[in-house]
Amino acid sequence: MTFVSYIPQYHRLLTLGSSSGLSVASVLTTTMVAQVQTATMYYLFKSAPLMEYDIPIATPPSTRDWLNLSQILIQWICSLLLLALVIYLPTSTISPAPAVLSKKVAVLLWILHVLLFILSVAAGGRPQDVIFNIIRNINADIINPLFTLIAAVAFFFQARVMPPVGQPNGLSKWTLGLHFFTFLLLAISWPFRLILPPNMWKLGSKPAILLEWYPWVGWACVNNAILAIGQGIMLLLYISRAGCDGTIRSTDERRSLLGSEEL
Repeated sequence: MTFVSYIPQYHRLLTLGSSSGLSVASVLTTTMVAQVQTATMYYLFKSAPLMEYDIPIATPPSTRDWLNLSQILIQWICSLLLLALVIYLPTSTISPAPAVLSKKVAVLLWILHVLLFILSVAAGGRPQDVIFNIIRNINADIINPLFTLIAAVAFFFQARVMPPVGQPNGLSKWTLGLHFFTFLLLAISWPFRLILPPNMWKLGSKPAILLEWYPWVGWACVNNAILAIGQGIMLLLYISRAGCDGTIRSTDERRSLLGSEEL
């Protein structure tokens, strides 16, 4: 379902021959969020055999666990392919220099993000090592929430670069609608797929939803919900702009007709 929802977007960009209308910053952020999700699944899978208490990943991993991992990987690969297209295709023929510079910065940031993850994996060593647990907890308690917040901000970048109606636009109501529907289904389904064991809900008197649910399993639901909301807002913005443009055009046509009748 995730891959299918990206096909119209790929096709539109390749047909248009341009990435106009797509924010490099927004697409980069979505890709990096998917990479952080992949890193989180890596730590969950590697931690499972040595955890004293149950965690959301079974030992050995169940069929559901492998399907969840496949979903995370597909989402990351699809977002990475979209980023590659946005980087490769020209953005603007009017002022290409700023667009090229922003794309170079995006590539450097993506490479840096990947290298940091590789270095953290190498430094972490074995699951029983202290440094591994420190890195895993930093990812769960700091990095994952940070990128969740960044994902919420990314759509402001996208809204800023959306071109007026009538100009080349890599977005359409169909691509936005498919992404909204897909991310919404994922947000709804994740709480039933990545489940927190009952014993992990109990940790002192603090709210378990903050201490246990989000760092271990809630991130998948929350991230996809934010992506769905963002795509839904962009869809409404796209439709409202198209409607306003149609109203203006019809008004101009009436005025021109009235003017010709008076002459």
